[in-house]
Amino acid sequence: MSLNVKPITKDLKEINNVYELFRNSFPVNEQIPMWFLWWKSKKDFIDFIAFYDEDVFVGFTYLITNKNLTFVLYLAIDSEIRSKGYGGRLLSNIKKQYPHNRIILNIEAVEEAAINYEQRLKRKNFYMRNGYSKTSFNLFEYGQSYEVLVNGSEVSTEEYRDLFKRFTGPVLSLFFKPKFYFT
Repeated sequence: MSLNVKPITKDLKEINNVYELFRNSFPVNEQIPMWFLWWKSKKDFIDFIAFYDEDVFVGFTYLITNKNLTFVLYLAIDSEIRSKGYGGRLLSNIKKQYPHNRIILNIEAVEEAAINYEQRLKRKNFYMRNGYSKTSFNLFEYGQSYEVLVNGSEVSTEEYRDLFKRFTGPVLSLFFKPKFYFT
C-alpha cells in the first residue's frame, strides 16, 4: 500500500507535528532554522512533503534537487510508529518520485568510539538494506564526520557542492565549506 503525500505548508493541519518531529528527530547542530527551510521550500527544486498512511500522519521529508541529483536533507518518522516499515516506504516513494535521479543523504559516520555507535550502525544498515551504498567520500562539517550514501551511481564532490550552492544561494554558499575526505 502506498503512502499519501501532501506538500507541507504553514496551513497543514499537522504542522505542529512536523515542528515537534523536526525538533525531536535531529541534533540541534543539524537543525537548519525553520524560517530558512520555509523560505527555500517555495523554490521549484525543493520538496517539503508530509506522508500519511490513510489519514494518519507518518512523517516528512525535505528534498533538494539539482539536475539528476536529489538530496534527502531530512527524513523523519513519527516516534509512535517507527519500526513498522514506514522509513523504507518513504525511501521507496522518493525513488518513485525521482526515478531517473541519484538519491543521496548524509548519516553520522559509523565510528566505534561514538556514544551512539549502535544507533549509527543501525541507521546505516537500514539505508544499505534499502538500496543505498557508500560514496567514495565522507565529509566533515560543524565538528561532525558524515558518511555520504547514494542510491544510484557515484556522486562527485563537485556535484555535492553544486547542489548545496543551489540550495543556499551564491552568498550563503561562501560559508558552506564541508571538508571532503576520500575513503
